Order: sequence, then structure tokens, then C-alpha cells
Amino acid sequence: MSNLVAAPGQSPDFEPRTIEAVRVRDLGSATVDNLSDDDIDWRELWRALLRRKKLVTVVAGGVIVLAAVNTAFQRITSPVYQGSFRLLITDPFNSKNGGSGVGGTVFERLAINTTSNDTPTLIEVLRSPLLLRPLADQFDLSADDLSRRISIKTRSKESKGVLIVNLTGRNPSESQRLLKALSSTYLQAALEERRRRLSDGLAFLNKQAPSLQSKVDQIQGELADFRTRYSLLEPTAEAGALKSRETDKAAMVLELEAERSRLIKVRSEISRGTLTARGFQEAIGSSGGLTVSDVDQSLLQQLLKVETELAGARSRYTPGSSMVQGLEERLKQLRPLLRQNQLEAVDAALSLNTGRLATARTQQATLNRQFLQQPGLIKQYEAVQQRLGIAKRNLLGLESAREKFQLEMAQRTVPWRVIAEPTFNPNPIKPSVPKNLALGTVLGLVAGAAAGLLRDRMDHVFHHPGEVKDDLGLPLLGYIPHVDFFKGVREDKRFLLQDLDKSVTSDSDDDPATAKKRRYQRFFYQEAFRNLFTSIRFLNSDQPLRSIALTSSLPAEGKSLINVLLAKTLSEMGQRVLLIDADLRKPQMHVRLGLNNLSGLSNVLTEDDQTWRDAVQSVPGYDNWSALTAGRRPPDPTRLLSSNRMRALVNELVQCGQFDLVLFDTPPVLGLADAALVAEHCDGLMLLVSLDRVDRSLPKESVSRIRSSGAPLLGIVTNDLKPQKQSHSYGDEKYGYGKYRYGNYGYVYGGYGGYGYAAYDTSAAYAYYANDEEETQPGDNGDSAAAVTTRKRRSLQPSNNGSGTDGDKAPNLRDRWRAQLQRLMTWLDN
Repeated sequence: MSNLVAAPGQSPDFEPRTIEAVRVRDLGSATVDNLSDDDIDWRELWRALLRRKKLVTVVAGGVIVLAAVNTAFQRITSPVYQGSFRLLITDPFNSKNGGSGVGGTVFERLAINTTSNDTPTLIEVLRSPLLLRPLADQFDLSADDLSRRISIKTRSKESKGVLIVNLTGRNPSESQRLLKALSSTYLQAALEERRRRLSDGLAFLNKQAPSLQSKVDQIQGELADFRTRYSLLEPTAEAGALKSRETDKAAMVLELEAERSRLIKVRSEISRGTLTARGFQEAIGSSGGLTVSDVDQSLLQQLLKVETELAGARSRYTPGSSMVQGLEERLKQLRPLLRQNQLEAVDAALSLNTGRLATARTQQATLNRQFLQQPGLIKQYEAVQQRLGIAKRNLLGLESAREKFQLEMAQRTVPWRVIAEPTFNPNPIKPSVPKNLALGTVLGLVAGAAAGLLRDRMDHVFHHPGEVKDDLGLPLLGYIPHVDFFKGVREDKRFLLQDLDKSVTSDSDDDPATAKKRRYQRFFYQEAFRNLFTSIRFLNSDQPLRSIALTSSLPAEGKSLINVLLAKTLSEMGQRVLLIDADLRKPQMHVRLGLNNLSGLSNVLTEDDQTWRDAVQSVPGYDNWSALTAGRRPPDPTRLLSSNRMRALVNELVQCGQFDLVLFDTPPVLGLADAALVAEHCDGLMLLVSLDRVDRSLPKESVSRIRSSGAPLLGIVTNDLKPQKQSHSYGDEKYGYGKYRYGNYGYVYGGYGGYGYAAYDTSAAYAYYANDEEETQPGDNGDSAAAVTTRKRRSLQPSNNGSGTDGDKAPNLRDRWRAQLQRLMTWLDN
């Protein structure tokens, strides 16, 4: 007995609290590993450029071609030519650098005002409209326009004496005449400027001459007053004479002091009686200041004579003889008298020496004082002389400069020279082909990269299985190619198996090409599902996988269709397959298989007297294929799928031995907990990713949610939204499912997202489960509002034969342009 009873005020088909609100995070170019907000995944950017390499190439090529066309057009219609000449503005043979102040150089530079060579200012003056206005009026041009056409530069920073003047123009012949006139204008301007500056300099010199002459006269008067005041002509020479006289007096003082010392010594010896008459005579002879009178001289002679006689008598006579005694008595009488006279003579000499010494010392001091006054006088004299010399040199330089200026004013030579004649290049310089092409290439690459990244961001979906595998880092279990037959299966609520069998076996109403195409497509999806089953078998070598669930990120990605085709393919291979519709909210399996949904999974889980053997139904026409539909909708699917009874049911189905593989069709993993709950009871969970359908961030979020729930994630399965341009061959038979793409329906098994709608509205997808079946249109298949809107968009797309999908009226011009644009974007996205 069923216990599915709705609560008061509650719809029996849906309970809002069972839907989990999931915040979908835009991972952008981040990998599965978390990246900080400031990090840039350069590998993802490179992969994005590779994905959009066709768009990047087209945009870059278009920009380059546009740049080339624009360059060619401008070069033909409005080329710009350039001419030039060179001006020598300095004298390279003049070695005078000036600045020494000799020969009037300073006054010349001050008068002409050429103390510095300001080349940038000179260039600005040469390009000034004031200088160019007469020439511009002559050629009916604007002075500002002519100034903009002129460019002046130097050859290098070191060589500033040569100016290179360039002139641009569109008419070579007229520009050539203008260039010659410009060179003449510059030379004439230089000449006039030279004459003006010489005239102004001469006026400046004439104005300075009186003041310099007055200054010379004033200094000469000061020099005359100085000589009169100090009674000297040359203080330096007179100071030398004073120094010589002072030296002489110093020598005299030393000589007098030595004589005084000798006299004092002689007097001392006389007083002691140790000085003999002969020694006194010698002292008188050696002292220039000691003299004796005639009397003293006669006494001295007598004493010497007595001493001589006494010496002779003593040699002849005995000491007691009268002769000897007489001479000795005589000698005793003469010595006191002579000593007294000697002392008087020495004292007189000492008195004279003292007077002469005092006089000499006084004269020496006087000469010294006079000499010490000379350095100050010499300093004053030299200062006046220096000022006078400078004033005379300035006056002389001014006179020399004035004479030179007068001579130069009489000359009419041009100070500048044209060292390279004005010539115009016959080849245009603008637009520059290499420069424009290089710039166009750079801009093309930048524009192509920007367009590719922008398109990849707007169309942020996976385009081939390799991208899914690299981006998610999970094993790729299988890739399901595009098959045109499955278009509209969900929208039209078609009985899939019956239609599929008819499309393969009945070819009477179709042409051979269509029949061959259908056989090829059937072969395609069969091989794809066989490869998927092979991958599943090799996932676990120890113990085979017996129960597997399939989920996706969003609704309507084709889970139910892929489960049906996988079960069908496996049953045809002899595998016993049980397909369980675990989508208790919006079941679709019974519609696809043409079975009733009176009793199913929900009944087995809620009714005590209901077993799975009673609810399992055999799929008509397939002996090895059984199905367990969803049954009636429960008020709380999450509680049923997480119950112990659900776990026991799965274990019983796996261990009963009647089935080789149990497949579960589950709701999307984002926003709903059903898929994760079912996967907890199974051996593994596979994630379906639709190419060109879901945003890249959603599968990443799905993987993160599955891993956080602890459910075993086996890998990913991809299905294609549009045919790929590639071919395969088996043996000698080649086939390409890409060429069987008719129209731009862009349908993937169960999906209905058209091109250009990559940023899928996830809220609308979740609303698919929030709406009751009775509120959706058309029929009771439970399509969401997004599906209805998508079908309306698809109805506007043209088919392969150019007619509308309605078949009753031809599309208008706007629709055809839209279809062509759609094809172009599709081609660029491949």
C-alpha cells in the first residue's frame, strides 16, 4: 500500500525544501586547485588562445590586412615626402675658446652675448612662426603649419655645430622650392642677427669706455698721492737698501763688542801684573781702540831695554853683582810707572769703545724700525699697481674689441654655411610600409588575442574532450559523438527505441545517402558506448563494478538518453543490464522506453508489500535489458534516496546474480543532493559533461561537490553538442560524422542549448525541478522555461536547405543574415 500522501497545502509532486541552494562559483581560468584572486593562470590563458586560434588568426590577419590596405591607400593618395639640408653654425677652424680675459675676448663675448651655445633654444627660434611668417606669406602658407612641417636636430649630442633641417610636404617640386627658400631665410636671418649683435655690442663698448678711462685716471692719482705721502718711488727697492744698512750696523756692533772684550781682558792682566811689556805692546797692536802717548811709548821702550839688558847681565854676571842688581833696581822703578800709564790707556780705550758701541746700536734700531714699515707700504703700493694694471688691460681690451667690431661691421660675410644643399627624397617617407606593417602586426596580434579571450569568456564552455580532461584532471571514460537522429527526442516526447530501430531497419522511404548516413551514425554511437563500457570494466581490476550512477551539472544534458543508449548497447553485447530511474522529481525513463510508470523505485522504497521483482519491467525487444522506473513522485525524494532501505535495495540488486550491471539515472549534482546520495550506495559515479553546453566552472563545482560528499567519482563522460570536423577510417571504408551535420541545430543528446548561450542560466535550470509537470509546456515531460525559450530560438534557425524549421514560410533577410553569422561563429569556434 502506498504511503505517498501529500501534506495539507503541499503539492504531492514537489517539495521546495528538498532543493539545496548551491552558490556556483565562477572559477574562470583557475584549475581544480584553489588559486588566489590575484593570481593569473597563464596556462589557462594560453589554452584559451589555442581554443580560439582560428578567431585569433582571423582577427589578427584582418587587422594586418587592414593596416596594409590603409598603408597602400595613404601611400597612393596622400604620400608625404621629405627634404633636408645641413647648416654649419660654428667655425670648426677657430681654436680660440675665449674666457681668458686677454686681448679683449671677455668684452667681445659680453658685447655679442655669445657666452654659451644654447642649441635647443636656437632650434626653437628657427622654428618660430615669427621668423617663418615672411616665408609662409610668400608661399601662401600658415606660419604654424610651416613650423609643424619643419624639424631640426643635431647629428649627435657631441656634435652641436651642425644642424640638420628637415621639411615634409606632399608636393615634391613645390616643397623643393620652399626648402631652398628656407635655407636662404636662415642664412639671411643669421647675417642680420650677426650685424644686429655687432651693432649692439659696439654700442655697449662705447658706453663702457668713459667709465673705464675714468677709473684708470683715478687709480693713477691714488698712486701719485702715495708716493708723495711716503717720499718713495719704489717701496720694494728702498726696503732692500734699508735692510743692507741694518746688516752693516749689526756687523759693526759685533766688532765693537769683541774689541771691548779684549780691552777688558788686557786691563785685567795689567792689574794682576801678568802682562809683560812685550805682551802689552802686542795687545796695543791687535786692538784698534787702544793707543799710548809718546811718553808712555818711551817708558815702554826703556822698560823693554832694561829687561833686555838684565837678561844679558844675568847671563854674564852673577845675581849678586852690582850690574845685575842695578838693572833690577831700575826695572823696579820703571814698572809701577809704566803699569799706571797702561791702565790709564786701557781705560781711555774702553770709554771710547763704549761710546761707539752705543751709537752703532742706536743706528741699528733706527734702521730696523724703518724697515718694518716697508711691508705695509709695499702692500698698499702693489694693490694700487694691480688695480691700475687691471684697469689699463680692460681699457686696452675695450679699445681692441671696439676696433675689431668696427672692422667686422664693415664686412658682409654670412656667419653660417650650407654644407649640404637642399634636396628632396623622391620616395615618400609616410606612410612607412615597414613601420605600419610592424605596428599592424603587433596590433593584430593584440586584437586577435583580445578577441579570442573575449570570445572564450563569452563562450566559456568546453569544446572537445581533451579540454575537459585537462581542466578537471579526471580520467576520460568515454566520448559520445554528435548524432543528428536524436534531435528533438526530449522536446517531442518520442518513443526513442521504436524510432531508433525504425531509422536503422526501414530505408524504403529514404534515399541511399540518408540511409547510409543513418547506418554510419548508428555505428558511431554504438562504438562510443562500447568504448565507454570497456573503460568502465578496466576501472577496477580486482572486483568488477556492478552498480554505477550517471549525473551531470545541469538538467537536460542528456543523462537519460545516454543511460538508455548505454543499456541498449550493453544488452546487445550480451550483458544483463538493469536501468533504474533514480530521478524521482522529473522521471523521463518510462517515456524513453515506452513503459508504464504505475509502480517503480519510489513504490519499492515506501510500500512494504512491494518488491523490486514486482516493479522491474523488461524492455520490449531486448531479452537482457530490464528497467525500474521512478514510480510515483514522493514528497521528499532526498529522504528516500538516503534511507537504509535504498542501500539494502542496491545491495540486493547487485548480489542477486540476475544483472551484470545496474545503471542509475540521477538528477543533476548541482543544486540537488539526490545524485550524491545515490552514489553513496553504488560502486561509483560518472559525471556527464556536455560540450558546447555548460559553463566551464560548473563541472569543476560539480567535481568539488561530489568529492566533498565522499561519493566515489569514477571519471567523466563527454557528449558532443555539434559535429566535429574530423574523420575516422576502419579498413578501406572511410567515414566522417562531421560531414553529416545538417543545419545549425546544435543538439546534444537530451540538450537544447544553442550556440551563443554558453553562459547558461542555472537558476532557470533549477527551476526545471521547481515547476510542477502540469505547469510546463508542451505535454507532461517537465521541460523548463529555459527549454521552451531555447526551442523558440531553434525554430528561427535555418535548416540545411535554406528553409525555415517551420517549413511553411521562407525566412526573411534578417534571419538569413543571423544564420550566416551563426555559421561564421560556429566555424570560428571549431
